[in-house]
Amino acid sequence: MAPYFPLYVLRSDGKSEILTKARKKESNLPTDDQLDSRPDARGSVDYFKELEAGDAKEVDWRRKLGGMLIHEIGGQAHPGSNYILAALPENYRLYERVKSASGGSETTDAYLYGHPHGRKKRYRSPGDFFPHLLWLATDESSDSDNCSCKFCAPEDIQVFEKPDKAKPPEPIKKDESNTKKELLPTKSPATGTKPMVVVPQRSNSQDKGISATKPPASKPMLGAPLPPAIARQAGPQPLTPTQLAPAKCFEQDQDGQWNKYLFRPGELAWFNRGTAWGLSVILKRTLTRDAQHQDRAKYLVQPLSHPLHHPPTRIIETEDGLRPWLAWSPPSPIHPGLASTPGLTYNTIDWKGVSTGRYGHGDAEVDGSIFAAKAVDDSFTLFEPLANNTVTTGERIYNGLYLGGEKIWTGEPIRLRVGSGQDIMVVHSIIERLKPGSTSTSSASIGLVGDIYKFSTLQLQPGVEPPDNRHLPIRLRQDMEYRNRATIQTKRTLSYWRIVQAQARVPITDVKGRWYESSTLLPILKGPDDFSRDLQRGEVGDAGQWMNARGDCNVVPGNMAPRTGTRHVHRLEAFGKSIPAGTKISRGLDGPPEDQVFPSNASLAVAAAGEGQGQGPMQGVEEEGSKGGKEVAGVSDGDIEQFMDLDRMEEGYVQQYAEGGGQL
Repeated sequence: MAPYFPLYVLRSDGKSEILTKARKKESNLPTDDQLDSRPDARGSVDYFKELEAGDAKEVDWRRKLGGMLIHEIGGQAHPGSNYILAALPENYRLYERVKSASGGSETTDAYLYGHPHGRKKRYRSPGDFFPHLLWLATDESSDSDNCSCKFCAPEDIQVFEKPDKAKPPEPIKKDESNTKKELLPTKSPATGTKPMVVVPQRSNSQDKGISATKPPASKPMLGAPLPPAIARQAGPQPLTPTQLAPAKCFEQDQDGQWNKYLFRPGELAWFNRGTAWGLSVILKRTLTRDAQHQDRAKYLVQPLSHPLHHPPTRIIETEDGLRPWLAWSPPSPIHPGLASTPGLTYNTIDWKGVSTGRYGHGDAEVDGSIFAAKAVDDSFTLFEPLANNTVTTGERIYNGLYLGGEKIWTGEPIRLRVGSGQDIMVVHSIIERLKPGSTSTSSASIGLVGDIYKFSTLQLQPGVEPPDNRHLPIRLRQDMEYRNRATIQTKRTLSYWRIVQAQARVPITDVKGRWYESSTLLPILKGPDDFSRDLQRGEVGDAGQWMNARGDCNVVPGNMAPRTGTRHVHRLEAFGKSIPAGTKISRGLDGPPEDQVFPSNASLAVAAAGEGQGQGPMQGVEEEGSKGGKEVAGVSDGDIEQFMDLDRMEEGYVQQYAEGGGQL
């Protein structure tokens, strides 16, 4: 599907409430009785409901209005392009009327409310509203007598020509002499006014385009995904963004898509055990279709544990059952002896002594997972070498990097410690540089090269638009457009990523971690209700503000400098004995077919049954969804929940494990 380019109409006469003839305020929406969805005595219903931004019918209205608008003001300057309104004009709201007789089929019609003459002046279709939209977009005088819509014009004149009135603009002919191809006309031929609509230039980006697809699963959505609005600022850009290279493998392409997968094989992640949260490694992932025929991600995870016992794998059916490793800080160890002994690591702990009570009462599986996760956070693994120039430049180039608990590809954004602390880098190269005269990788330095961006905001006004940057990854652009649709409607602001340094080089110690889309992650971290409320207020912050940084959990009091960490040749080595021998991390679409096969629920049930009957100190740990649980090594499940409790973590509770530890 061809991409949809957004149009921003910068003026609105919409009213959320009006004054009646009796000088009383009245809501410019359906009445309370009309909003009542309860059936009558015969079981029939007849009510109105608001269509949220992003509803399929709301998106359809904006597509049709955008197409008609560009046809009128753009003419043949934009052949073959699709256009969509970024948002309905301010204070205009779309409602759907739902009617059905008892036991009969349901019928629906849409109505647009917001006209300043009150709730009875509602538009029944995009074509019905378009003359009014065209007037908003082109008439600087704001004189409604110039509007030809059925509510502003006399009833006997519902055409585009009114006696003694200015005509709406004719289609603007392409000026072949204008080499800049400006698409923001300065004067409308018929009315002599400046169009109050920002028309983006068409991008020739080599990406796949951004089509109007489904919104994120279980997440409120502010419209179909759109490409960036572009109207060039005067003067050249001081910095030129680096062109993105195409994905080099299937999995990299999958991870580069918006709203595809939030988690990746080989990553460290929190998983919902039912009454509490545990730590795990993602082994596999796949997509399934739900009842609404939308794709949903499903994951296979291996819980982390101490080396004497390993719980079975788990299938996590929804992404809401997982959290990124850096979303929360790990708690202190439960065993008093482990908590009070500094310098312990997973590999130096006497786990047999832990299981026999030498370190006090606690839960060995929980403490094993905590120490294992910290070891993984302190590690890194380079993968998919692309070039070996050690003879000439002493450098090797890679396509990807496991950094701490996360998997990072070239061509995607990461969060940085440097700059404002909220800056991001689009990674273009991952480089291993050997020391001069050395062939040893143990002393090599690892750096990432890319463009650094800063979050910037503009007040929405005619002629002021962010610079064109077609070289930003699709995920960054779509997420920004999602956020802008909220702020345009409520705050009249427009944000963008401003390049501040091209081809910068940073060591891995300056990397906080992966960048996550606010549109995808915040509904999970905040909860759908709180996120929806913030969305309607236009308060969609950056998800990075809710995340810790790689290395925070291993900070030593008195030394806040992050560590490079331990290098492992293979990713599985980072997890060591915290997972069973023979565990495999799927290569997904880049691996053999068996990498895509999930174990059956029956086989997992058998494994779980064996877990409950097995020998060792961990047999009483609950499986997801169970209500029981035995005391294990002197601590009950309730004690475990004190440290890894779902409800408290959802409220933002973070256990600090060291002075200067994890941050929100």
